[in-house]
Amino acid sequence: MILILFILSLTITFSDGKEKIKYTKISELSSVAPGLENQVDTNFQNLELFVEWSNWSCCSACCCPKAVCKQFETSGDKCKTVKSIQHRRGELMIRRKGATENGDLEKLLMNRDTAKFSEAISISSITDDLEKSRIALTKKLKVPPETLEVFQAKDCAQHSQKLDCWELAKCLYNSTEMLPEKEVTNVEERDVCENASILVLRDAYNILSLMPEQLYRLQIDRKIGDGNIVDANFTYNGKPVEKLKRVKDCEHQPKRIFQHPNSEDLIVRLSEAELAENPKIIAVISYQSPSQIEIAVDLVLKTKQKRPNEDRKQDDHWFSIILILSLALCTLIILALSLFFLR
Repeated sequence: MILILFILSLTITFSDGKEKIKYTKISELSSVAPGLENQVDTNFQNLELFVEWSNWSCCSACCCPKAVCKQFETSGDKCKTVKSIQHRRGELMIRRKGATENGDLEKLLMNRDTAKFSEAISISSITDDLEKSRIALTKKLKVPPETLEVFQAKDCAQHSQKLDCWELAKCLYNSTEMLPEKEVTNVEERDVCENASILVLRDAYNILSLMPEQLYRLQIDRKIGDGNIVDANFTYNGKPVEKLKRVKDCEHQPKRIFQHPNSEDLIVRLSEAELAENPKIIAVISYQSPSQIEIAVDLVLKTKQKRPNEDRKQDDHWFSIILILSLALCTLIILALSLFFLR
């Protein structure tokens, strides 16, 4: 499910007592590049021309979990392909900076300091000056000189509304009733550490050989203790291991060692230098019954093993060399003896 927001501008005007409705698509407006949105022009005396921006819209799409969208899910790695943006509109406005000495303009700005440029431009006595100011401002904004309205858009790449459809629903509809309970869907979501190699700790003392830079998941064997695990705390070389409540993807997590969001497993990815120091892990496991056990783990560097017949190949290689040298030596001896007797 991708939630998409279609944006229209609605303008109502009155002419001859009849109501006219004009729709303007955002795509028909000129875009202002990031960093230029706060440009102003002050060529008109005691008046400032600027852009007044609306609030940012909701994101246009979210990454839908499997529990909601089934085979059409866009969670996990697929989330990167979801295009989601926020937009906002801007309108050219004038702002009083002092006395304008123009009766019509003062009347327009009565009891307020700002007014729409489209309203002020209708005052014939200042039309030319306002047009010059608009041309100067639109040049700074890098949009056409006749512009009255503009827009901006930005990517929702890491925005909570893209990553969480419930957050987007709250923004769009102020409700999440159209979606299932979030807690239920979390059970069906894929494991964020599914790419890790699982190593089960079955004894009170364990020695594990690990390959450098490989992702491992250390799990406690349920048969070790009595009952369900209530809490698990790990230390790495005597220092507490951080518990991460939420992890987007274990494989791309910058931390080298951390506790899985399930609060039971330990995720490890160590360098060759770190493994060469033979680090020690201690796990203190608490169970529902009033019992607690301690599990020790020594980590060692797993070296690359030779192929089964590699040694044999090397022996055969040296044997061939020795045989060739022996034959060459025998040939030389026979040749020397032949020359000796021929004399």
